[in-house]
Amino acid sequence: MDVSYHKLYLYDHVFQLLMVGDNLCPCKDNGPMNKIPLKAHKGIDNKLIFRVLSPDRTPVDISCNKQVYARIIDPDNRTVVLEKLCRLGPAKGLINLELDAGDLALINAGLFTMVLISTEAFVADTVGDYIERPLYSDLNDNVSMEIEITEQAFKAPLPSVVLNPEDWTPDILVGTMTPPRPCFYSKRIPGSRVLNHINSVHSFSTYTENFTGILEIWGSLEETPDPYLSEARWFKIYPSTFSQDIEFIGYTGTQAWTFAENCLWLKFRYFPSTQVLDPGLLKKLIVRT
Repeated sequence: MDVSYHKLYLYDHVFQLLMVGDNLCPCKDNGPMNKIPLKAHKGIDNKLIFRVLSPDRTPVDISCNKQVYARIIDPDNRTVVLEKLCRLGPAKGLINLELDAGDLALINAGLFTMVLISTEAFVADTVGDYIERPLYSDLNDNVSMEIEITEQAFKAPLPSVVLNPEDWTPDILVGTMTPPRPCFYSKRIPGSRVLNHINSVHSFSTYTENFTGILEIWGSLEETPDPYLSEARWFKIYPSTFSQDIEFIGYTGTQAWTFAENCLWLKFRYFPSTQVLDPGLLKKLIVRT
């Protein structure tokens, strides 16, 4: 049997940057030359590592009272398409830029300009004005680098989750001071934290026929929460325009809501009204995360 082997590479690219300051060696004869374009891929998480060196090639401690921001700029119109705080360390002079799939979701593939800027407070321990210092990418005092955003790992968006009447699990909620209430709850639905989407915004819509009742939204931060709704492992979520659960009173038609919540899982539960003879139907619920 003929067996073919193909190589895959797993490694960390470490790009060198130059910092020049009053307390550093002023010469630049031995500075870094960063001319290799960086790459980040849509649809996956990316990590770019930089090492900041002084002109004498020793690592520079930039963690003391400093923060580093990465700024990605569209070269055609000079607009900033993304600005993100980097993580410093663990070793001296290391900068970690983590570009999640959600960070690149709204950026088109192509070539962009990127700069790294070191910031510190103008007055120590005071929020207000900041001093911004460049991190140089070559010996000619340039600060910009070229980054290519590709679609090599890009995948199409997942379809919306559609809940029909047969997709709900019936239950009876028994309270200590209230009579038993019939209800229906949905399956677990992946939230934005599982899917790593930008801004953690969810949207959903309902189609009802003469429906009277209450619709609840629940979220969980546990990786494997109980399928049954319990306040020990699930918490209540409200739509952006509400401070309470959604109430229907004999409503027929379609309505839509949004909410921002960085949770791992979502669940829906509704209570048909027991105060009317015919509470109607919740025909369809569509969730987009």
